Formats: sequence, C-alpha cells, structure tokens
Amino acid sequence: MKFLTANTPALSLPRIAAGLATDYGLSGHLSPLYSERDQTLLLRTDTGDGLVVKIVNAAEDAAQIDCQLAVLQHIARTDPELGVPRVRLSRSGQTRSLIDTHLIYVLSFLEGRVPGHAPLPPRTLALIGTLQALLAKAMRGFFHPAAGTRALLWDSRLIARLVPHLSQLPAPYSAQARTAIDHFLAHTLPELPKLRAQILHADLHGHNLVLSPDGSPSGVIDFGDMLHGPLILDLANAICDFSTPDSFAEVSSHILRGYHAATPLDADEIAPLYDLILMRLIATALIIAFRRHASPDVPDYMAEGFGQLPLLTILLDLGRDGATDRFRQICGLPPLHHEPRSIAALLARRKRVMGQNPYLFYDPPLHIIRGEGVWLTDASGRRYLDFYNNVPILGHCHPGVTAAIATQSRILNTNTRYLGDQVLTYAERLGALTHGQLTACAFVNSGSEANDIAWRMARAWTGAQGFLCQDFAYHGITEAICAVSPSASKTGVLAPHVRTIMAPDRYHHSQHSAASFAADADRAIESLAECGLKPAAVIIDAAFMTNGILEPLPDYLAQVFAKVRAAGGLCIADEVQSGFGRMGTHFWGYQHHGVIPDFVTIGKPAGNGHPIGVVLTRPEILDHFVATSAFFSTFGGNNVACAAGLAVLDAIDTEDLVRHASTVGAHFKAGLTALMHRHCIIGDVRVTGLAAGVELVSDRATRTPAKAECERLINLLKDQGVLAGSEGINGNVIKMRPPLAVTIADIDFALAALDRALSLLYSVPKWSCT
Repeated sequence: MKFLTANTPALSLPRIAAGLATDYGLSGHLSPLYSERDQTLLLRTDTGDGLVVKIVNAAEDAAQIDCQLAVLQHIARTDPELGVPRVRLSRSGQTRSLIDTHLIYVLSFLEGRVPGHAPLPPRTLALIGTLQALLAKAMRGFFHPAAGTRALLWDSRLIARLVPHLSQLPAPYSAQARTAIDHFLAHTLPELPKLRAQILHADLHGHNLVLSPDGSPSGVIDFGDMLHGPLILDLANAICDFSTPDSFAEVSSHILRGYHAATPLDADEIAPLYDLILMRLIATALIIAFRRHASPDVPDYMAEGFGQLPLLTILLDLGRDGATDRFRQICGLPPLHHEPRSIAALLARRKRVMGQNPYLFYDPPLHIIRGEGVWLTDASGRRYLDFYNNVPILGHCHPGVTAAIATQSRILNTNTRYLGDQVLTYAERLGALTHGQLTACAFVNSGSEANDIAWRMARAWTGAQGFLCQDFAYHGITEAICAVSPSASKTGVLAPHVRTIMAPDRYHHSQHSAASFAADADRAIESLAECGLKPAAVIIDAAFMTNGILEPLPDYLAQVFAKVRAAGGLCIADEVQSGFGRMGTHFWGYQHHGVIPDFVTIGKPAGNGHPIGVVLTRPEILDHFVATSAFFSTFGGNNVACAAGLAVLDAIDTEDLVRHASTVGAHFKAGLTALMHRHCIIGDVRVTGLAAGVELVSDRATRTPAKAECERLINLLKDQGVLAGSEGINGNVIKMRPPLAVTIADIDFALAALDRALSLLYSVPKWSCT
C-alpha cells in the first residue's frame, strides 16, 4: 500500500541549496528535520529567519501538494491569526518548483517547542481541542479535488485495507482488534456519510503541534495527511494520538471539552467518536508493526509513543457505551446508557420529594431514560412503542424541533416586551391555519393557561359568569379550568357557576341523535338561569378524549355552539389534544365538526413538548380584554418557544403529517376492527385519524364496562412492548394517541401486541361472545 513503506527522498544538501538559490533566491544553513515520507529541512537564512523546505516523496501526486499549499493560502485569508505555516512563493510567483524529479516547496517556520510525546497539562489539552476546532473552521470553506479523491493510509474509514496485517499484532490484541474492526465496518462506517464533512488536517499530534514559551498551543504544522471526511474524524485522531494508556481519560475529556466549546458537536457526531478513536489506534499499531517487520533497521519516530496496544485494552474495558456516555456528558448531553436502578428505590425517593401519591403509569412503573421518534427506552435498554403520549406530536426528540430550540437558545431568549419577528411569524401562521377567522394571539406557556385566559376573555366580553363543559371533560390545572375538568375531580361536586352537558356517546346512547344530544345544552343553560347566571362560554375538546375518544357526530357541535351563542356565550375549542392534524384530514379538531369557535387554545403538542400555550381569537375580543384587564405572560411567546412552534408547523407541512394521520389512521381502524371480531371483550372501536379508543366490556349485550380488565390489559400491553392508557367515565377505554410520524409497520406492531395481550387477558375471566 502506498506509504506503508515511506521511501523518503535523500537529496544531498548541496543539491538542495543550489535549487533554493536558483528558484527562490534563498541561502543559509540547512539542517534535516524528521519527516515520515518527505525530505524535510530547516533553512536558517543569513538574517536568522527560519524556513521549512520540503522535498516531496516521488510517490506523491503533485495535485496533493497543490492542495496542501492552497489550503495554507486559504487559511491565511480566512483566519490570519491562526498559527499555520505561510507559503513562500518562488521567484516566478509559484507555490512550488522542481529539483531533479522531486517537487520542492518552502514554508515559514513556526518558532516554538514541539512537545512530541511529553505529557501535557489539562489547560494545554483543552487549548489543543480549541485550536483544532478553530483550524477546522478556517478550512471549512475550502475544497480541492485532490483531497476529495485521496485514499490515504491513515484514513480510519479504510481500515479494512489493513486487516491482512492483523496477524502481526501480538495476541490477544489481534483478536480484539479484529472484533473492533468488524463492528466498525458493520455499524459505524455506514453512518459516517450522514455527518458534517469537510477537508481536515486529520493529523494533529505532539509532533505536529507547536507550543509557545508559556506552554500554550501556538500553531499546527504538517498538512500532509489532509483528507476530506467527517468533522469528528479530525477530533478522534487527535484524542487517540495524544493519549497513552495512563492518560486517555484526562486527554479525551480536556481535548473534547476545548473542541466542543469552539465548535459544538451534536449527538450524531459524538456517537461514532469511540469507534473512530479505536480505528485510529489499531491502524497506527498495524502500520508500525508492518514497518518493523518490513524494515527493521529503519528508525521510526512513531514507534516511540503512537499505537500503544495497552491503550486498546483500556478502551475495550471502558466500553463503547461507557465512553460515549462520558463524551456526551462533557458536551452537555444526557447519558444514553444508565445503570439500571431499583424501581422500589426510585419510587421511595419520588414519594419523599413529590408526595405520597406517585401518580405513575403502569405496574410496576417504568424508568424511562430516552426517547426517539415513536419509541421510548427504559433503563434496562428495552424499547417501547409509545402509543399514549400525545405531547411529542411529531415523535420524541424530533431533530428539527430540537435543533431549532438549541440554535435559538444560543442566540436570544427573552419576552415579548421587545419587538421581534419570530412571535409575529408564528402568530400569523397560526391565524392562517384558521383560514383567517381567528387571527389575534395571546401567548402563555401551557394549555391550562391558554384555557384560563380564554375563559377570562369570554367573561370580559360577555359580562356573564356561567361555564359549560362535557360531563367528563379535562381542560387543565388552574383553579378556573379545574372547575371545568370533572374527570380530574375526586369529589364529583361542580362549582356553582359550572354545568356539564351530555357527551355524544352513541355506543351507550344509540337512541340519541345529534339534536337530542345537543338538547342537553338547553338543560344546562336553563339550570344556570335558575341561579341567575348566563353562560360566558362552553369549552369543548373536539376529539372528546376523556369521554372515551368519541368520533365526530355530524351537526352535534354546531347545534351546541348555536345554543350557547343564543344565550350570549362564546365557544372555546380546546385543541391541545385534538389539534395539529391528530384527527387527520384537517389541521384543527373543530374543523371535523364544521364549526367556527370564538377561541382556539393550544398547548403541549404545539412545541412537541416544549412549553407553549396560545389563545387564538378575534381581534376585537383580544383588544377588549387587554383594555379592561392587566395581562402579560413573561415567558409567553419567548424566542425559543416560538422557534419550537415554528419548527413543529414546518414539520407537519413538509412531512405531510395531516394526510399521513388520515392514511395511517384508516389502517389502524381497520386493524382494530378486525381485532374486535376476534376478541369479544372489545365492545366498540372509535378512531379518527390517530386518536383511537377501544372500549372493553364484559358483556356485549349489556355493554357492561370492563374497568378492571382494562387496567390489566394496559399492563399486559406494556409487557408486549406498547404503551397505551385508559380513558372514559368508566375507565374502560384503551386510549391510543401515537405520534404523527407513526408508520404502518409501527401500527402493525401495536396491533400484534394488542392481539397477544388480549389473548393473555382471557384467562381471567373467560368471555363469551353474543
């Protein structure tokens, strides 16, 4: 392989001196410097200036030399303060010339100390990481075809070429190296093309580093191993080459910390760092072993401190997961791999600091440590398909949203007392999604707050005090909104100004029509009137989630809204659970009912989990409210929240998620309906888009709720790897709300898991179909 044996040039000093005098007009004292494959000399001119003279290896392509010289000129333009050699032009203005058959070029000499393999203090190591990041930044805009096509021996991505030489490593290192290489080729190498890439120095170590008199890094030399590759490859090489078996933990921590401070790394870049360090170490050890075998009499500076095989043992003992978690922690990211902790111990801690009622899902509860897309992972590493949590509506840790949050948080995050584009753009886009019907926005931090402010606006506009909601509704945790959240009440006693209306549950009340269901609003309004009250507002969740995920009943909500408005009240559409395309076909849940509310309130999913709350209403209602009430939310509409909100809207649009929810939801409904034919405990299936409810009954004829069985089934389903919840006034409805990014394959996985869980449920009791 090229340069596996170096074969460095060996021109005489007089011949070199003559060429320098002719082509560069230079003279002085020449002394050799070590170089792996080129003949390198220091020229001290008569004035005392130092210059580096490079006689290029005959096997080197001239285009590679042109690339090296061009990048040095590029760096001189992009970061003139960066300590790299400067190109000395020949008398004819060229960057290189020719002596005999060898190319020659001249660079400035960086004065200072080259540390070699000497140990370096933490401060210097951190500054090395920063210097490397700054060097990569200065090279970021540079490209040369020669670097893009170079197959360099030291490129870790080409480690497969060195596999034939593994036998030259002593046992057990050869077997350990083979296992590491196999994993790299199968799992890590295919992921590298997805990462940030550019032309890199790729060879920063103690022999290519120059230190100033105070010990701080002042420059980088030797661009001979430059290549085009993922940015993280540069850092991996440096960490490996500066490390010894005794210093790896310290060296890697400080260099990585310094690098990340100048160029933040993301999780995808940190993921392959351990394997790239391993490959650099193994490649170095193999090259040294080959050279010792092929040329035992030729001195090799690398053999002194590079490729130390005991470091391989240190790395393997640390392990990929352990090392990656350390790297993530240094870069401010949570660990991916947790030591499993006792559920009982965590539960006891929780009760001590969060109250005796733990309010947890599942029995036993789950210790979740990571989320990605539609999946959650617990501390043991088991993954669960999340079909319950509607907050990350796009999926857990959606890259577009997390990137928007991280980017904006590094720029500005303040309140709306200042002018800014983001909050206005977000408000305009939200208003446009109502087709311009509700264009005024009040920003808060949650759905509860949004509903609270909508209620205050309704009272201010109407002058009335009465409040209507569904008979088992949930709308939030503030005192005012908890009053219209009877599903959260432990007493069942309504506040004096609140009346509930019958939910349009056609499964249990099949004799009712839209009109007869809606007529219950007349009763509620009359009940308020008997106490001298008028309705200020009715609040509705268009998916009727807490009532058991009821499918839209045509004309029902239109009639309710008409009755409330006739009594002087306004209509609030709580879209926290039903909006943002969850129900498919339309962006908003209320659009499935053919109505136009006076308020739309949003929360949790609007930021894919980032705190956001917004009230959308008509401009005249908002203007009247702020003219008669003091209102300002410090964090409402802040820059980071709006960045998250805009990223969610972008994703829904670009990923076509509203249509996707309709398509996948139809497949889901068909699968659940098929399960209903197989399992008699399923009394009803209700699905609109990706809002699904499966009602369990112990007797289909009497439709007797199977509450205990529902609770048991949720835990059985969890054991099968799918997370769901329960809902409904009788607690017998399996509630499933997967992220909008869920796929047909995910749906099929969930259906199969539900089928197995239902079969396990039959042992207690034995059902009979009628």
